[in-house]
Amino acid sequence: MTQDLITFIGRFHPVWVHLPIGFLMIAVLFKVYAVFGNRQALEEAVNFALLIGAVSALIGAVLGFFLSQSGGYDGDLLDVHLVAGWITVFLAGIAWWVNKNPLKFSKAINYAVLGFLTLALIITGHFGGSLTHGEDYLTAYAPFGGKQEESKGRFLASVEEAEVFTDVIQPIFKNKCQSCHRPGKAKGELSLVSYKTLLRGGENGPVIIPSDVENSELIRRVTLPAGHEDFMPAEGKKPLTEEEIQVIIWWIERGNADPKVSLMEAEEGLIAWAKPRLNVQGEEKALTFSIDTAQIKTYEKMGFRIRVLSYETGALDVVLTKESFKGQVSELVQSLLPIKDQIYWLTLAETGIRDADLSLIAQFSNLQRLRIENNPISDNGISALKNFSRLEILNLNGTGVSAEGLASIAEIKTLKSLYLWNTSVSPQDEWVIKMKSNRVNVVFGI
Repeated sequence: MTQDLITFIGRFHPVWVHLPIGFLMIAVLFKVYAVFGNRQALEEAVNFALLIGAVSALIGAVLGFFLSQSGGYDGDLLDVHLVAGWITVFLAGIAWWVNKNPLKFSKAINYAVLGFLTLALIITGHFGGSLTHGEDYLTAYAPFGGKQEESKGRFLASVEEAEVFTDVIQPIFKNKCQSCHRPGKAKGELSLVSYKTLLRGGENGPVIIPSDVENSELIRRVTLPAGHEDFMPAEGKKPLTEEEIQVIIWWIERGNADPKVSLMEAEEGLIAWAKPRLNVQGEEKALTFSIDTAQIKTYEKMGFRIRVLSYETGALDVVLTKESFKGQVSELVQSLLPIKDQIYWLTLAETGIRDADLSLIAQFSNLQRLRIENNPISDNGISALKNFSRLEILNLNGTGVSAEGLASIAEIKTLKSLYLWNTSVSPQDEWVIKMKSNRVNVVFGI
């Protein structure tokens, strides 16, 4: 069997591996229900689920072994994952045999085997996820969590201290490249966890050449057409934005790939783009607030639902529904101005807000999510939102926004998802196509 064929077959492992997990976990749950719910009729279902789970686990382990032969995985993590996988196969077979023969084995043995099987599944899944996505995969993008802040880079006393590689490019690599190019999974023998490993390159040699963008393989890969087999990042991961590519190009070409070159030496446009993405300590303190419980209760009496997203920063999720508020919605929106810098998520769906209210909402400079669907607002009002510097999710379903109004929305560089169901905007409109090309997920519904 040729190596290419082995790799081809092995790549079905991530698809197949969910089957044994599902079968074996449902077997355990059926067993729990059969015991505590006194449902002995379920025992046959437990036996069948364990048998199918054991067989599918065996197939998954074989596929995983084939995949491991393709290389690019850390030896220690891979060994633990492989051993844990085969232990899971073994325990699944034992669990089926023990459960099928209740007269030969005690209940204690039966339960113990199922317990060890569950533990083996968890361990195998954990190390498999670490191999594929990195050890911080589950926590890296947790809202307002420490890992999310780490992904932005080190803390700085001022913008003037920022270095292009350490504070701008390295966070880009961490967010979009290191899931495949890091210790544990260095595809093509390339690791992007440090300047030293970047310079070392991969199995085909250097990936960046100082002052020579045209011959820097990294730039070639990230600027290829998305459908090209050499395009990076591969496997459906989120590509680099145009601004991210440009800052790397500037660093290689004008900054001579110097790890210590200052951000202040870059072009004005790149500096302006990078500033909001830096962890400047002074700015962090400016965004830190205390939680005033009495104030929150006052807002709740007005009809707002308020949830604290982070006690560290004072970030709030504020919701106003048409069923809950009392009085004029414009007055209620204005009443939020004293805490506007603490509002990170805001929902005003179906509350009757109008264009004039959006100029107030535009003052909520830290907004990351804004839901204003099913309101009588138009392009004139939408234009007030264009200066948001942190907004990632915007829901305009059921509003009067048109294709022309999207020109203002397109100026929000941080936008990731835009919802436009039940509007006059078409998926074929020019601004929709442009925004999709800039990696904005534009959703129209079914």
